[in-house]
Amino acid sequence: MVEPTNTNGSASPRAERKKLIEVNNLVKYFPVRAGLMQRVKAWVKAVDDVSFFINEGETFGLVGESGCGKTTVGRTILRLIPHTSGEVLFNGQNVFDLDSGDLKKMRRDMQIIFQDPYSSLDPRLPIGESISEGLRVHTDKSGQERYDLSLIHI
Repeated sequence: MVEPTNTNGSASPRAERKKLIEVNNLVKYFPVRAGLMQRVKAWVKAVDDVSFFINEGETFGLVGESGCGKTTVGRTILRLIPHTSGEVLFNGQNVFDLDSGDLKKMRRDMQIIFQDPYSSLDPRLPIGESISEGLRVHTDKSGQERYDLSLIHI
């Protein structure tokens, strides 16, 4: 991965900031099974050698054509699906080495936000309840406290 530099060759301000997340050579292949025994006949290369980093204080958008692997990258980073190979560091710690307790703590600080509100928000729930859902999973706050906190951030 190439570090950003200024025109005079010195490190850019982006390169000087602390890396919050670093993805190195991330690969995710899905098996294609066929036949009575459901043996693997081929592999779909959903994500193939993806690398990037995000510094503290930055917002990152992953864009691409439909079906190019954006969601798979996010789900693999959060370990919602297993990776094939590669490395994901969050605050210098390898995400793929975390036990279930540490993984749950890490997920409190990470989130995928999908562009399509119809796939990311439940139309059966009021917006306050939809947003406070993450607080229900990741905190021990009461229902009213979660709802109040979620409204503060809207």
